[in-house]
Amino acid sequence: MVLGLMVGAKVDEYVERTDPGEFRVLEADGELVSLLRMDRQAQWWLGRALPSAQVLQLATPPQHRGAGHGAGLLAGLLGELHHDDVPLVTLTPSTFPFYRGSGFEVAGSWTMYEARAEHLPKRTAPYRARPVSLDDPAELAAVYARVAPTRHGAFDRGERFWRQLARRGKDKTAAAFVLDGPEGPAGWAVATLEFRDHPAPFQTRVEVADWGCLPGADAALFALFAGYASMNGMVAWSGPDPDPAALYALSDRFARLTDRWHWMLRLVDLRAALQARPWPSGVAGQVTFRVEDPACPWNTGTWRLELSAGQGRLDQVAAARGTATADIRGLASLFTGFAGPDDLIRAGLLDGFDPAAVDLLRAAFASPRPWTAEFY
Repeated sequence: MVLGLMVGAKVDEYVERTDPGEFRVLEADGELVSLLRMDRQAQWWLGRALPSAQVLQLATPPQHRGAGHGAGLLAGLLGELHHDDVPLVTLTPSTFPFYRGSGFEVAGSWTMYEARAEHLPKRTAPYRARPVSLDDPAELAAVYARVAPTRHGAFDRGERFWRQLARRGKDKTAAAFVLDGPEGPAGWAVATLEFRDHPAPFQTRVEVADWGCLPGADAALFALFAGYASMNGMVAWSGPDPDPAALYALSDRFARLTDRWHWMLRLVDLRAALQARPWPSGVAGQVTFRVEDPACPWNTGTWRLELSAGQGRLDQVAAARGTATADIRGLASLFTGFAGPDDLIRAGLLDGFDPAAVDLLRAAFASPRPWTAEFY
């Protein structure tokens, strides 16, 4: 009921599609004062899946706000995840200041684009599309499993995601396709159609609810929707920012960016996260920095990051005067590659790093733009 009032969910439907184990609840004097719903899906970073958690909703009734209940609930979650060896947690914020107070920081984007169908590529060769059923998404899930390691920030989706995707399309004109290539399935797309009476005489709007492909198949995937040009078609999709497909796959004008949201990440366990993250094989060196993290005290200390042969090692060392400092929030943005060290120095989230250390951080954290297709 609290979530229904706070996030607009229909209570009966919400109960049907959730599990009691997903909730963490805080009570005071016998009354529910804050609650969150969470999930645990691993997340792919540079081709490696790391354990991760997702805060799906967090709600505090209006009469209990301002007492620190939501922050207390988040602190309990961070302790639980640390105990369970889950080094990362992400969320889509309703407000930045609140979550920054718990150590979260912007670490990626969810961006919407649109383009007129007449500007899409016209040919799918050597790929070929075939329709599949959303009622049995096993084939879509199999293609996604091939594509996810190539996406920086993709979730290791479970069965629930595909059930929810099928449910969202039930009240709309929906279609799903698999894109076959010379070496097997190379992509997929799930789209819904809406026919509008404006602009005159009408417009066909194609919303690509979910999509993905192996490198090289982007143009063929976009070509699936080029035929709607004769119906005054407008095609919309979400992608990274910037989206290489939007820049290079379109045959004429670029896609137009229509909306952007940002998601946030929290480094629950700094050492575990940095040691598990893949590193460029040609980058070698070390950098020392000080971290203060009241919410996760196990992250507090002076750390030395050593990189060699694609591996990273993070050790605590004795504190020394003049050691550079890194805000735990800045390290979250740096971890995903959303922001580079120069951006974070300007923001005041990194301080005291000498030019050689900044050069090392630039090379070490260089990555594709982080992106999650899921909006949660």
